[in-house]
Amino acid sequence: MNDRAAPSGQAASAAEIRAILGPIDETLLIEIQRTGASAAEVLEAFTRLEEDDAVGKVVRRPATAAVVEVMAILDAARPGPERD
Repeated sequence: MNDRAAPSGQAASAAEIRAILGPIDETLLIEIQRTGASAAEVLEAFTRLEEDDAVGKVVRRPATAAVVEVMAILDAARPGPERD
């Protein structure tokens, strides 16, 4: 993991990440942990990607750097042509 602390002061654990994302590849899990994102930030990143899939790009408050990093990791791991 990197030295960045999540805004809540605690980076998400492997169990928290799996609880949010479901079963995921160990490499993906490690990539997400390296961002230092909190469980709330991982959930926000996942939710933003899911909302964008459902209704197009949704206008909302800017994401934190950790949320943007997690979104990029999750988006890159998605299969198929729906990726931008």
